[in-house]
Amino acid sequence: MTEEDKKELAEAENSETDEDIIEDNFGIEPEILKNLPPEARKVIQIGMSSHRFGPMQNPLTQKLTSQHIDKILEISEKDDERAFKDAGESRKYTLIYIILFSALFIFLTVFLVGSDVELYKEIVKLFAIFLGGLGSGFGIKGYMDRNK
Repeated sequence: MTEEDKKELAEAENSETDEDIIEDNFGIEPEILKNLPPEARKVIQIGMSSHRFGPMQNPLTQKLTSQHIDKILEISEKDDERAFKDAGESRKYTLIYIILFSALFIFLTVFLVGSDVELYKEIVKLFAIFLGGLGSGFGIKGYMDRNK
């Protein structure tokens, strides 16, 4: 509790009695407090009188200026721009990978079908297994990300 809060509390106690504060703000009749033991009564009175002033504010909110808010907005805007550029780069690399795998598949199809069909079947089978594993890995990753 700061010195200012203590001063306000002391002024409030001088201007009104604890019973008035409790009755005005909380609707509790003072007779109920009279039936309580003295220690419990004091704790309740102090607690209720401190609620009268509201919760303590974060001291940083008083020091926050419009320049700080502008800086926060600039940083947020730069972060959004970086995320957008990152998504674009990711799409480019995905396209490059698809083109490379397609070129490899076409190359194998053109040169191996004419010379060795059995080897081509094995390569296509391994390629299908690889794509299945890759797809299931992305599926599992997506499922795990959704559950977080």
